[in-house]
Amino acid sequence: MTPRIEITVTPEGETSVETKGFAGPACKAASQPYEDALGSQTAERLTPEYHATESVSEQERLRA
Repeated sequence: MTPRIEITVTPEGETSVETKGFAGPACKAASQPYEDALGSQTAERLTPEYHATESVSEQERLRA
């Protein structure tokens, strides 16, 4: 999976930032500028990818 950042804005104006294809703290580093631009954070949910030690793309390459 190519690393990407998905930003969702609801009709009510609520936003969410989700990283995909990143591993470990790289996901937080990649999304931080967007989170800063969108304003104060009300919640954070860390995915299993955050706790991974190798990149998701590396894991996919090894499975091929």
